[in-house]
Amino acid sequence: MKQIIFLFITIFVGSLLFTQNAPYVYNVNGSQRTDGSKIVDIYYNILEPDGDTLRVTLQVSDDNGSTWSIIPADSLLSGDIGDSVMTGTGKHIIWNAGEETIAFEGTTYKFKVIADDDPATDDCIDKDGNIYQTVQIGDHLWMAENLKVTHYRNGDAIPHLTVNGDWTSTSSGAYCVYDNNPANAETYGNLYNWYAVDDSRNIAPEGWHIPTDEEIKELEMALGMSQSEADDTGWRGTNEGSKLAGRADLWYNGDLENDPEFDTSGFSFLPGGYRHCSNGDYYGMYSTGYFWSSTERYGTAWKRDLNYDSTNVNRNYDSKRYGFSVRCVRD
Repeated sequence: MKQIIFLFITIFVGSLLFTQNAPYVYNVNGSQRTDGSKIVDIYYNILEPDGDTLRVTLQVSDDNGSTWSIIPADSLLSGDIGDSVMTGTGKHIIWNAGEETIAFEGTTYKFKVIADDDPATDDCIDKDGNIYQTVQIGDHLWMAENLKVTHYRNGDAIPHLTVNGDWTSTSSGAYCVYDNNPANAETYGNLYNWYAVDDSRNIAPEGWHIPTDEEIKELEMALGMSQSEADDTGWRGTNEGSKLAGRADLWYNGDLENDPEFDTSGFSFLPGGYRHCSNGDYYGMYSTGYFWSSTERYGTAWKRDLNYDSTNVNRNYDSKRYGFSVRCVRD
């Protein structure tokens, strides 16, 4: 961790608009201690007209605001951060930046102190502090991004298995990143075996869960698939796969992205590939994406996949040792 030089502090209100009753963060300033500890003190004031308690989070950018990293509200942060922060002046966040595991570069940093007076049911925040976009489809609220959490809800680390033999032999929860390249997790999320999906410690954010096979059918039917099609196996439906997919720039050119209703649902599923259950190798990035259900089938588990050359959705079951993406649905 290099010495931090504060370029400037960014003020951000959680509701994004300075409406009459929105929380207002102001007079934000910070400095690194000079005792060699690399601890950063951040001070701010906050006004909430209704007197509600607030959720306060901290984000930092090392590239002039092009990208932002959420600083998880764990042992490296203390003070007026997290849930139940009261309105008032002289608020103080202490960040033990010298112990931070996020790989920051550069020497100048921008900060956002974010206040939210309505951490409503839409919020989807995992144990690591990652915040996910969500989308309402039919009767359910879904994550619109792939899961990338590395800890169970109780704080236990999910084993990160990079060696092929370790991946193919485990019968316990584990995750990996495509090609063992951490940069892929930022776009595509992590790949999890089904044992992690089924672990009682839970990989889903609080208030969310891994969807059952039936809940994924409901998602597909909300986009136009019939009940009989949803109950079938193999490639089903008409163009529900195109509706579920997103980011045409990441998919190989084919029928999926060329459908006029590509990326119209907001689900925005990506071609994150998969990790094989028998050899531990990675396959399919840019051409295919898979996501787990929580439903077992005779020693296997149900999943879905999309492919660049089909507008349909494949429903089938696979070995629990495969590494697939994960989407969650609101409880």
